[in-house]
Amino acid sequence: MKAFAEGKGWPLEFIDSAGFAAGSGETERISAAVQAGDPPDLVRHTLSPQLLHSLDTTQPVSDLVAAIEEVYGPIAPVLKIGKLIDGEWWAVPYHQRAGGGYYRKDVFEAAGIDIQSIRTYDKLREACLAVSTPELFGWGITVNKSGDGNSIIQRVKCGWGAGWQDETGQYIAANSPEMIEAMNFLKDTYLDPQWASMLPPGVLAWNDISNNEAFQGEVIAYTENAGTVYAKAVKDKLPVAEKTGYLAQPGGPVNQEFNSVGSKDWFILKGAHNTEAAKEVILAFTTDLGRMDAMLASSPAYAIPAYTNLWDMSEFAKNNEMSQQIKPAALNDSGIDAGAWPGPPSPALTAIENTGIWNDMVNAFITGTPVEEAVATAHDRMVLVFKEFGLPGEK
Repeated sequence: MKAFAEGKGWPLEFIDSAGFAAGSGETERISAAVQAGDPPDLVRHTLSPQLLHSLDTTQPVSDLVAAIEEVYGPIAPVLKIGKLIDGEWWAVPYHQRAGGGYYRKDVFEAAGIDIQSIRTYDKLREACLAVSTPELFGWGITVNKSGDGNSIIQRVKCGWGAGWQDETGQYIAANSPEMIEAMNFLKDTYLDPQWASMLPPGVLAWNDISNNEAFQGEVIAYTENAGTVYAKAVKDKLPVAEKTGYLAQPGGPVNQEFNSVGSKDWFILKGAHNTEAAKEVILAFTTDLGRMDAMLASSPAYAIPAYTNLWDMSEFAKNNEMSQQIKPAALNDSGIDAGAWPGPPSPALTAIENTGIWNDMVNAFITGTPVEEAVATAHDRMVLVFKEFGLPGEK
C-alpha cells in the first residue's frame, strides 16, 4: 500500500484500528469522524455495513463491486446478506475471513471418531468429552462476552430453531420454548458435572485470544474461531499446524447446515476528501490477481476468496489444503444468517449485539438465574432497543 501510494505521489497516513471484537467502539469513532467532516478516505474492516449505512456514514460502491465481479465472478452468496441493501452495495468484500471449527486430527482419529460426520452440537459435545484426558480438554469454546462467545450462542440459538426476532424483523421473539431449550443446552454444557472433564480451566472467563493460545499450545482438541488460530500456527511453524483440521460448524435439531463465513471489506466514507483515489486503491488491490494471491498466501487459510471464480484463479487457494477444506462453508448458499434468522439483518439487531444483551442473558443463567427468567429479561430489553430504532418490537 505504501509503495502504491508513493508511486502515485500521494501522501499516505495509516491509522491502526481495533480488529474484530464484540462491541461498537470502531463504529462510533467512524460516525464521529464523518460528522466532524474529517473522515478517513478509506476503511478496511469487519464492521457491519448495515449499521454504518444506517448511520449515514458510507458511500455506495456498487460500481466497484460490478468491476471486481467482471474479473472474479459473483461474490460468495452469503456476503450479499447485510452488504447489499435495497439493491445497492455499501461495502466491497476484499476477502472472506475463514472461521469455523478447528480440531486435532490426530486426537479424534486415535479415538476412532469421524468428526466430519458430526452435524449437531449435542453429538459434537459427546465427541469432545470422549477425547478428553487430564492433559487435553475436548471442548475449547467459551460463552464469555467475546467474538467467539457470541458465535457459539448465535449458532446454538439458530440450530435449535430460536430467533431474537420473528421472520418480519419487526418484532422480538426471543422468549420462546426453542430459546429456552437452546439456552439450557448451553447451561448444561458448562455447569452439568457430566461435561466437566472436557472443559479447560477458566473457560468461562476466556476472551478471544484464550482459545487461540490453548489450541496452539495443544491444550484443547476442538475450538471455534476465525482462521487466525490456524494461520498463526502455520506462520510460527508450530507443530499443531499439521495436526489441524477444519470442521464446518454444526447446528441443532432444527437447523443443521448454515455457515456464514464473514469478510473483511473496503468502505468509502461520506465526506471523504479523496474518493476517486480510494476507489483506485480498492480496484488495484482487489482486481490484481498477483496482489490478491500474495495477500491470500500471507494469511494462509484465514484470508480466503470472497469471489466465486477466484477459488480456481488463485494458485494459492486452489493448492492450499486447508483453504479447500473451508471452501464449501465459504460458498454456502443456505441464506441463513445465524444472528438474524429467521428475519433479515438490521441495524437494530446490530445494536442489540453491541449492547451485550444476550451476553448478559447467558452470564445470568451461568451464575444462577433460572434460564426462563434470564431469557424473559433479555427479551424485554431487546424490545426496548427495537423501539429505539422505530420498530414495534412487540405485538
